[in-house]
Amino acid sequence: MIKRIILLSFSSVLIGQEVDSVAVDTTAAAPKIESVLQDTNQTPLPDIRPLKEKADKLEPGDPFFQLQSSIDQLNQQMDSLKQVIAIYEEGKGTIPTIDEELLNLIKVPQLRHRIELQNGTIVNGEIIEEDDLGIIVQTSIGQLMIERDRVINITEDLPPIAKVELVSEPFVNAFPDREEISGTIKNIGSKRADFVRVIANLWSPTTELIRQDSIFVNGQNQKYYTGIRSDTAMEPGTISEFQMVIPLEDGDNVSYRTYEVRWESYK
Repeated sequence: MIKRIILLSFSSVLIGQEVDSVAVDTTAAAPKIESVLQDTNQTPLPDIRPLKEKADKLEPGDPFFQLQSSIDQLNQQMDSLKQVIAIYEEGKGTIPTIDEELLNLIKVPQLRHRIELQNGTIVNGEIIEEDDLGIIVQTSIGQLMIERDRVINITEDLPPIAKVELVSEPFVNAFPDREEISGTIKNIGSKRADFVRVIANLWSPTTELIRQDSIFVNGQNQKYYTGIRSDTAMEPGTISEFQMVIPLEDGDNVSYRTYEVRWESYK
């Protein structure tokens, strides 16, 4: 088999380009080429990459080189920095409010007794046990036993509470199809009452409940920690009037009425 090859005198390297060529027997030419490469101590050039009509493109979102490990490390550092900033901002800001339901779960002894001792000390707590020798008081820091002869006076020190009552019997204006009830209520307690409403119950001569209705009073405007605003609050000592209309149906025989006043306590 005969092939065409070119021996270049300057580089002594095979090039895949055809110029003036000579026909040589491969069995004779191969040893000569190997001897030339060994003498010049050179290696052949790599194969030329075939060119394509269009260059290869990266898919959208693929990085030019591997960055995943660096990105993961940056994300960890950013998360750590966010936690540091959050702690800093929390310490710099105002004290967060605690939900009232959470406070109710915390058992705090009711300081309902005020105990005065001979040395002038005042102990606030709740008496949980008492005998001729002494008393045991549950305080906010634990139980305390006090000898009887050291106690001068014990008074009840109840926490402030709201208490709303009817000032007088409501006035009833009865019609065949309705009843108009009006009255006055007052907060006689020592704490604000929230969402105050009056409930009216209409009873038959046989003590059957015929109708029941309620109405919120017109009180003071109040904004609570939850952001809710209401005008149904009553401060201690305040008086508010109410009026409600209860519709009746044919056959309703109202014999007497009872009333309830309900309220809540929020912060």
